[in-house]
Amino acid sequence: MRGLKLFGLAPPVLALGLLLGAGPVAAAPNKCGCTLNESNNSCTCSKAAKCGCPGECEPKGCEEKREAQRKKELDAETKKAAEADKKHRAAGGGGELKPASAKESSGDNGKPAKATPAGPKMQAAQVKQLAKLLDTYLKSNPEARSKNAEELRNELTLTPR
Repeated sequence: MRGLKLFGLAPPVLALGLLLGAGPVAAAPNKCGCTLNESNNSCTCSKAAKCGCPGECEPKGCEEKREAQRKKELDAETKKAAEADKKHRAAGGGGELKPASAKESSGDNGKPAKATPAGPKMQAAQVKQLAKLLDTYLKSNPEARSKNAEELRNELTLTPR
Protein backbone atom coordinates (compact mmCIF):
# COMPACT_ATOMS: atom_id res chain seq x y z
CA MET A 1 0.00 0.00 0.00
CA ARG A 2 2.85 2.29 0.67
CA GLY A 3 4.05 1.79 -2.98
CA LEU A 4 0.69 2.99 -4.31
CA LYS A 5 0.93 6.20 -2.36
CA LEU A 6 4.41 6.74 -3.72
CA PHE A 7 3.26 6.16 -7.31
CA GLY A 8 0.28 8.40 -6.73
CA LEU A 9 2.49 11.37 -5.88
CA ALA A 10 5.24 10.73 -8.46
CA PRO A 11 3.49 12.13 -11.59
CA PRO A 12 2.59 15.51 -10.03
CA VAL A 13 6.09 15.88 -8.54
CA LEU A 14 7.72 14.97 -11.89
CA ALA A 15 5.53 17.46 -13.76
CA LEU A 16 6.39 20.18 -11.23
CA GLY A 17 10.10 19.41 -11.64
CA LEU A 18 9.91 19.71 -15.43
CA LEU A 19 8.04 23.00 -15.19
CA LEU A 20 10.62 24.47 -12.84
CA GLY A 21 13.51 23.60 -15.18
CA ALA A 22 14.87 20.47 -13.59
CA GLY A 23 14.59 18.47 -16.83
CA PRO A 24 15.73 19.01 -20.43
CA VAL A 25 14.07 21.93 -22.16
CA ALA A 26 13.76 22.03 -25.95
CA ALA A 27 15.30 25.16 -27.49
CA ALA A 28 13.23 27.22 -29.88
CA PRO A 29 14.19 26.91 -33.56
CA ASN A 30 16.15 29.77 -35.14
CA LYS A 31 14.93 31.80 -38.13
CA CYS A 32 16.24 29.07 -40.46
CA GLY A 33 14.01 26.43 -38.89
CA CYS A 34 16.76 24.50 -37.10
CA THR A 35 17.27 23.69 -33.44
CA LEU A 36 20.63 23.16 -31.74
CA ASN A 37 20.79 20.37 -29.17
CA GLU A 38 23.32 21.79 -26.71
CA SER A 39 23.90 18.51 -24.86
CA ASN A 40 25.51 16.78 -27.87
CA ASN A 41 26.02 19.87 -30.10
CA SER A 42 23.91 18.46 -32.92
CA CYS A 43 21.64 20.36 -35.27
CA THR A 44 18.10 19.24 -36.09
CA CYS A 45 16.25 20.94 -38.93
CA SER A 46 12.66 20.78 -40.04
CA LYS A 47 11.79 19.84 -43.62
CA ALA A 48 10.93 23.47 -44.36
CA ALA A 49 14.30 24.73 -43.03
CA LYS A 50 16.17 27.23 -45.22
CA CYS A 51 19.70 28.63 -45.39
CA GLY A 52 20.43 32.09 -44.04
CA CYS A 53 21.96 31.56 -40.61
CA PRO A 54 25.75 31.48 -41.17
CA GLY A 55 27.61 30.47 -38.04
CA GLU A 56 24.44 29.05 -36.50
CA CYS A 57 22.54 25.81 -36.81
CA GLU A 58 21.32 25.46 -40.42
CA PRO A 59 20.54 22.69 -42.95
CA LYS A 60 23.35 20.68 -44.55
CA GLY A 61 24.74 22.08 -47.79
CA CYS A 62 24.23 25.77 -46.96
CA GLU A 63 27.96 26.49 -46.62
CA GLU A 64 28.60 24.79 -49.97
CA LYS A 65 25.88 26.91 -51.60
CA ARG A 66 27.41 30.09 -50.14
CA GLU A 67 30.88 29.08 -51.39
CA ALA A 68 29.51 28.38 -54.88
CA GLN A 69 27.81 31.80 -54.90
CA ARG A 70 31.07 33.52 -53.83
CA LYS A 71 32.96 31.72 -56.62
CA LYS A 72 30.31 32.74 -59.16
CA GLU A 73 30.56 36.40 -58.07
CA LEU A 74 34.36 36.27 -58.20
CA ASP A 75 34.28 34.81 -61.71
CA ALA A 76 31.86 37.54 -62.82
CA GLU A 77 34.10 40.28 -61.37
CA THR A 78 37.19 38.74 -62.99
CA LYS A 79 35.44 38.61 -66.36
CA LYS A 80 34.29 42.23 -65.98
CA ALA A 81 37.84 43.36 -65.13
CA ALA A 82 39.28 41.45 -68.11
CA GLU A 83 36.77 43.10 -70.46
CA ALA A 84 37.57 46.55 -69.05
CA ASP A 85 41.30 45.86 -69.50
CA LYS A 86 40.70 44.71 -73.06
CA LYS A 87 38.74 47.90 -73.85
CA HIS A 88 41.44 50.02 -72.22
CA ARG A 89 44.17 48.41 -74.31
CA ALA A 90 42.14 48.80 -77.50
CA ALA A 91 41.37 52.47 -76.76
CA GLY A 92 44.79 53.83 -75.91
CA GLY A 93 47.32 51.14 -75.15
CA GLY A 94 49.48 51.70 -78.24
CA GLY A 95 53.10 50.61 -78.05
CA GLU A 96 52.47 47.90 -75.45
CA LEU A 97 53.23 44.27 -75.98
CA LYS A 98 50.17 42.08 -76.18
CA PRO A 99 50.40 39.15 -73.78
CA ALA A 100 50.15 35.82 -75.54
CA SER A 101 47.47 33.53 -74.13
CA ALA A 102 47.93 29.77 -73.94
CA LYS A 103 45.93 29.29 -77.14
CA GLU A 104 47.87 31.93 -79.07
CA SER A 105 51.29 31.00 -77.70
CA SER A 106 52.01 28.11 -80.03
CA GLY A 107 52.42 28.50 -83.75
CA ASP A 108 51.60 26.00 -86.49
CA ASN A 109 54.83 24.08 -85.89
CA GLY A 110 54.31 23.80 -82.12
CA LYS A 111 56.95 26.41 -81.25
CA PRO A 112 55.91 29.38 -79.12
CA ALA A 113 54.93 32.45 -81.11
CA LYS A 114 56.71 35.70 -80.25
CA ALA A 115 54.77 38.62 -78.79
CA THR A 116 54.59 41.44 -81.29
CA PRO A 117 54.45 45.14 -80.46
CA ALA A 118 51.05 46.74 -80.93
CA GLY A 119 52.53 49.93 -82.44
CA PRO A 120 54.46 50.58 -85.65
CA LYS A 121 57.86 48.96 -86.17
CA MET A 122 60.90 51.14 -85.38
CA GLN A 123 63.54 51.91 -87.97
CA ALA A 124 67.17 50.82 -87.41
CA ALA A 125 68.29 54.40 -86.68
CA GLN A 126 65.55 54.77 -84.06
CA VAL A 127 66.57 51.51 -82.39
CA LYS A 128 70.20 52.70 -82.14
CA GLN A 129 69.11 56.06 -80.77
CA LEU A 130 66.89 54.34 -78.17
CA ALA A 131 69.76 52.05 -77.13
CA LYS A 132 72.07 55.06 -76.62
CA LEU A 133 69.42 56.89 -74.60
CA LEU A 134 68.84 53.84 -72.39
CA ASP A 135 72.58 53.35 -71.82
CA THR A 136 72.96 57.01 -70.85
CA TYR A 137 69.99 56.78 -68.48
CA LEU A 138 71.21 53.55 -66.87
CA LYS A 139 74.73 54.97 -66.34
CA SER A 140 73.30 57.90 -64.40
CA ASN A 141 70.68 55.72 -62.61
CA PRO A 142 72.24 52.32 -61.81
CA GLU A 143 69.34 51.37 -59.49
CA ALA A 144 67.08 51.31 -62.57
CA ARG A 145 68.84 48.17 -63.87
CA SER A 146 66.77 46.05 -61.46
CA LYS A 147 63.47 47.38 -62.83
CA ASN A 148 61.48 45.78 -65.61
CA ALA A 149 60.64 47.45 -68.93
CA GLU A 150 57.16 48.51 -67.81
CA GLU A 151 58.53 50.33 -64.73
CA LEU A 152 61.20 52.04 -66.83
CA ARG A 153 58.66 53.10 -69.41
CA ASN A 154 56.54 54.71 -66.71
CA GLU A 155 59.58 56.59 -65.36
CA LEU A 156 60.80 57.67 -68.80
CA THR A 157 57.49 58.86 -70.17
CA LEU A 158 58.16 62.25 -71.67
CA THR A 159 56.10 65.11 -70.34
CA PRO A 160 55.22 68.07 -72.58
CA ARG A 161 57.19 71.22 -71.81
